[in-house]
Amino acid sequence: MFKFIAFSVLVLAVGLVVGFGKENWLLGGPVAALAAVVIVWQINGLLSSEPFLLLSPAGLRLNLDGYVFVDIPWGEVESISSLDLTFLVVRKRWAVYSLAKDQYRDVTALQVSEAFSDETIRPLWRAVERNSGLKRLARIGLATFTLGPNAMSSRLSNIFPARDGKRFVALPHSVLSTNRYRLRSEVEARWRAFGKRTATSVTPT
Repeated sequence: MFKFIAFSVLVLAVGLVVGFGKENWLLGGPVAALAAVVIVWQINGLLSSEPFLLLSPAGLRLNLDGYVFVDIPWGEVESISSLDLTFLVVRKRWAVYSLAKDQYRDVTALQVSEAFSDETIRPLWRAVERNSGLKRLARIGLATFTLGPNAMSSRLSNIFPARDGKRFVALPHSVLSTNRYRLRSEVEARWRAFGKRTATSVTPT
């Protein structure tokens, strides 16, 4: 989050330099104003947000957008594995911008039942989609910074992906600003200790 704020401060400085230094308010003024608004949003989100991921003996809690939270008991986790998730980014090459594919690699993924997904996750998914406009800008969560697999899909598609008819809860470590190995070991340790299923059902990767 501090990286985003630092970038916005840089844009604000450039806008002010253009506006005051070159007296070009038609360009510098709007840029500076937009950057200032974004900085206020980012600081407010940073100060008011709850952790994107919370691990406890009861299970794990995902902060999706600052308003909607998903609680997943350890007993609902059927296995733990790793997934590569594709997402869409904008890249620049020779002064030309284009859409390209990239991946979140070796993402810790918790398999849950389709029944749990239908009863618990899907209603909350729809609640996140309803939070739009200024309400969405007021808070931040995991879905705020997780990129979607393509331009038409929801960002939540990479948090709750499906593979071979199985439903997963993915924890993109890069979005959570942590090491993939540490994240998986912390999650597995709690699942082994507090989950109903035995550690032998951990899927090797």
